[in-house]
Amino acid sequence: MKCPACGNSEMVTKIQDETLSYSGQSLTLHLMKGDFCPACGEGIWDEESYRRYTEAQAGLIRAVKGDVGADIRRIRKNLKLTQTELSEVVGIGKVAFSRYERGETRPPAPLVKLLKLVERHPDLIAEVSSTYTSQKEARLETRSTGRGKKLRTG
Repeated sequence: MKCPACGNSEMVTKIQDETLSYSGQSLTLHLMKGDFCPACGEGIWDEESYRRYTEAQAGLIRAVKGDVGADIRRIRKNLKLTQTELSEVVGIGKVAFSRYERGETRPPAPLVKLLKLVERHPDLIAEVSSTYTSQKEARLETRSTGRGKKLRTG
């Protein structure tokens, strides 16, 4: 196998520890196996070590940044709303909202900020909900009568 970094034709199989660092936190993975270049030190992990590396990396990032999906779920449950209800209040599709909670998709930063604000001041949910409902009703009125000013959301 040829080194992908420097082109050296010789790679050496090694088992070694690998330390991951992110934002001041670190984690050491033991007994990681891969092929390494003796000239430049570049390495390629075997399949199992690569899987362990990527899982540990994702876990370290979650530990530092927090689990936004779990935060969203906790806030929603504290408000005693379903995903569908909260998604309607904030004007986001329920499928997207479900993906945010499961951690499949990163939610937009303004949504996270809004939900954290509503978590501290739950009375604001009624105001956000009434504003969204008023805009939705105005759009429906405009569509059904052809009159009125069209409102843009988003």
